[in-house]
Amino acid sequence: MTTPQRLTALLLLVGIVAAGCSSEPVDAPQPAPTGPEPPSRTAPEQLAMAAYEEFWTVIDMALAAPASRDWAARIDEVATGQARQALQADVVNYASVPAHTEGAVTRAPVVGRVTDERIEVVDCVDLGDSRLISDTTGEVLDDLTNRVQRYRFRAELVEVDGHWVVERTAPALGEPC
Repeated sequence: MTTPQRLTALLLLVGIVAAGCSSEPVDAPQPAPTGPEPPSRTAPEQLAMAAYEEFWTVIDMALAAPASRDWAARIDEVATGQARQALQADVVNYASVPAHTEGAVTRAPVVGRVTDERIEVVDCVDLGDSRLISDTTGEVLDDLTNRVQRYRFRAELVEVDGHWVVERTAPALGEPC
């Protein structure tokens, strides 16, 4: 036997002996190694993340039926500043087309930078099978060929009157995720 063959045979023999000495069956699945526990969120971070999720719930409902009601009061509950203005403008624009969204948008938000006054959420938005649909013709209005499917989305939340709201949003279409 050559040296590499001897080494292979020796490693094989050691593996067989080690398996034979084990009290567990050879083909028993081994537990997957676990990494460190993710850091737990502080109470303000948990509240801000819940507010961010509610913000998206309102977005989904308002854009799915923009002309069904006046969304201003509901938007005011979850957003302020630039985020409120942008969402209200989107709802008004969709209603004026008239159009609505269908399908699912998925996200993967994580808490980003945290200060005493602000909590940043960094998200990955995946447009999935969502479509902008004309209310009059049923036609898909999205440019599906050229739209960015997945992109980074940042939101800044602030505490207003004892609850967290989204103040600023920044979709980063040039940052795929």
